[in-house]
Amino acid sequence: MSTIKSSSSLSNIKDSTILCMNFNQDQGCFAISHNHGFLVYNTNPIELRVKRNFSTSSISNGSSVIRNNSTGSTGSNSSTNSNTTASSSSGSGIGHITMLHRTNYLALIGGGDSPRFPPNKLVIWDDLKRKTSLSLEFSSPVLNVLLSRVRIIVVLIDQIIVYGFAAPPKKFQTYNTINNDFGIADLSVNSNQASNGSKNAVNDIKSRSISPPNSSSSSNTSLKDFSPTNNNNINTNGSSSSSSSFSYQTLAFPGRSVGQIQIVDVGGNNEKNTMNIIKAHKSNIRCLCLNKSGTLVASASITGTLIRIHSTRTTTLLYEFRRGIDKAVITSMKFSHDDTKLAVLSDKHTLHVYNIDERHGGGLNRHHVLNNLPYLPNYFKSTWSFCSVNTNKYHHDDDSANNSSTEIDEGVLGWSGDDSIIIIWKLKKIWEKYVIVEAENHQEYEIIRSSWKKLDND
Repeated sequence: MSTIKSSSSLSNIKDSTILCMNFNQDQGCFAISHNHGFLVYNTNPIELRVKRNFSTSSISNGSSVIRNNSTGSTGSNSSTNSNTTASSSSGSGIGHITMLHRTNYLALIGGGDSPRFPPNKLVIWDDLKRKTSLSLEFSSPVLNVLLSRVRIIVVLIDQIIVYGFAAPPKKFQTYNTINNDFGIADLSVNSNQASNGSKNAVNDIKSRSISPPNSSSSSNTSLKDFSPTNNNNINTNGSSSSSSSFSYQTLAFPGRSVGQIQIVDVGGNNEKNTMNIIKAHKSNIRCLCLNKSGTLVASASITGTLIRIHSTRTTTLLYEFRRGIDKAVITSMKFSHDDTKLAVLSDKHTLHVYNIDERHGGGLNRHHVLNNLPYLPNYFKSTWSFCSVNTNKYHHDDDSANNSSTEIDEGVLGWSGDDSIIIIWKLKKIWEKYVIVEAENHQEYEIIRSSWKKLDND
């Protein structure tokens, strides 16, 4: 495998500002973008697999824009062919990054003080060829991107646009939303259909995957071949023969009214898909996530005191959990791989884990001692997490903690196992692994930090 050569001034992320942190679709990897490029890690074990630094004076190996007539209300729409000539770029900052499973395709948006690409331009980056494979331009900044092997979901300030993953990308549908400043949305591909169709999918998007860790590989390696052939080009005929294998793909995003969530199946080729509307909260949605099968959606409002879980099929409220009584910003939520737990992280640096395992009937979760008394306020009848930890207890003596800054740190979490959680911290520039263990009394559970390390310090 070829190693990545970079200047010494850009060799460590400590010299950069982290701009985005995202786990891939199965939370088996996470990607970090910064002022000079991006990093990709495996989560189990946590190991740096890819490091890309873009020189501010380099030439982007992208391509000239091929414009089409699909403008709509989003303004100019453009696509890029991977075989055309290069265009120059003076920046290096990546403001947003989204992985496509473990393949060499990543969605990149420029950001930072010296952006690599314009903020209104989505680039599908082929890291194997180190060049742009596709691009789309819009009249407003791209706030978030979600990927599957057959779909590209673009999140704008008040719109969600669904494209087919092909060259050129075909627009399937546009959904209007309330002002979505944080680019909130989530996509879940039905796991059974995904596993059955994975072999067919590479016929449409030939790609390479991040290699599993081994003793002979370097952390600064390229991406290893996962496709059965050596043809690594995106399908150029606009069709998607594997779409039937991925026929159910659940997309969740804020609705057009305060507190609403829209649920849409974007897996089919129909231009109009069935939509469910969930009236989840009285305030604006601040955070949401889908489980692996797309049957459950968890959400929190800007108040951040209650977490609600609804059925995406029937819109029924299944669970209501209390995080606390004080207002907080929920920065990250994820369901565990086996759909038995929901992890929630807030700007108070507290990690909560709620039980949703039907075998326990939610009995592991805690309740107030007065919850059975009549005529008490709803607060006393609330359901609380079955285990939690304030992560600050582990940070006060870390030399990586940015104690000189008054800015509140932001964390993003993902599951690395059914009982282990990874948190990435933006300002501290560290990753941590937390494990759920049985307490000494054998009746309760607690969360402990089992390991941590500085990012890009392998």
